[in-house]
Amino acid sequence: MSDQQVEIPRNEVILKKSEDVLEQYGKSLVGKTILVTGVSNESIAGELAIQLATADPKLLILTARTESRASSIIARIKETKPDVAVRFLDLELSDLSSIRKAVDTDLADITTIDHVVFTAGVMACPYGVTKDGFEMQFCVNYLANFLLTKLLLPKVQSAGPSSSMIVVASSAVRQGVINFDDIGYSNGSTYDSFTAYCQSNVARVMFAKSLGNKLKHQGIRVFSIDPGSVTTGLQQHMDEDLQKKVAAMFQNGFIMDVDGRPWQPQQRATRSQGAANMITGMIDPTISDHNGAYLSKSLLADDELHRHVLEEENWTRLWELSEKLIQEPFPV
Repeated sequence: MSDQQVEIPRNEVILKKSEDVLEQYGKSLVGKTILVTGVSNESIAGELAIQLATADPKLLILTARTESRASSIIARIKETKPDVAVRFLDLELSDLSSIRKAVDTDLADITTIDHVVFTAGVMACPYGVTKDGFEMQFCVNYLANFLLTKLLLPKVQSAGPSSSMIVVASSAVRQGVINFDDIGYSNGSTYDSFTAYCQSNVARVMFAKSLGNKLKHQGIRVFSIDPGSVTTGLQQHMDEDLQKKVAAMFQNGFIMDVDGRPWQPQQRATRSQGAANMITGMIDPTISDHNGAYLSKSLLADDELHRHVLEEENWTRLWELSEKLIQEPFPV
């Protein structure tokens, strides 16, 4: 089939803003405890925290690698919403011991967390390994959240039905598969930064599907989220060569996914619009019957996922691999 014969699905829609979603459903957040990872001044997580504060939660727990990264967001919330308690949590996702300490020690006094939003991540960074020896993007974007979910789940279960665990991913899921036989790219010898980024996002979406399936009978909401094409600090590793590579992929105005289906580059979105996708996953009651689904543009979007992502056998394989890597069972 020639490029002219390819039927390209059009993806232009009116994107919701965070304010829109909160106006509809934000009352359900009053008095709640919410944890958001990856907060900084230049991140969607920072915008999300500011937006959530307007809904009068009881406590916002905001995480970052260092407090200085989140300090301006915390200061802004304290200035505009002084009645909302804010706590900073030091969390280094490239170090599993940091995650265990953060939950077991620093959050020991918090028995209930109503909503958790995993937004922290890295994109297309040069090859590197974590303190525990894992490929950096796979660990920070996915494996750390697998462990963090395991440790936080009892606190979320304490909140009861309508609590949520939201996994932020990317449209890069459409270009990736999990290389189960070589997660670390032969110690970097076969590493490609964008391929590894896609793999980590496939893992995120598969994890949300598996977790959502396991928790649906408890009423705990789980969704994976594509926040959209938003300019943030996440793109810091998008050097000229990588930008050219991505541009070449879309040279015909579209790109083929893993199953050979065409899709277009995303329309640009503001940080408020990006955060709206996450808030939709947290509280929109109209999607409650679709636990584990992938959301894009604040809409259900499982039809955008390819077969590798949707095969339940792969969910199980990833879960078992993750238990092996963190050296802990995670029964749900």
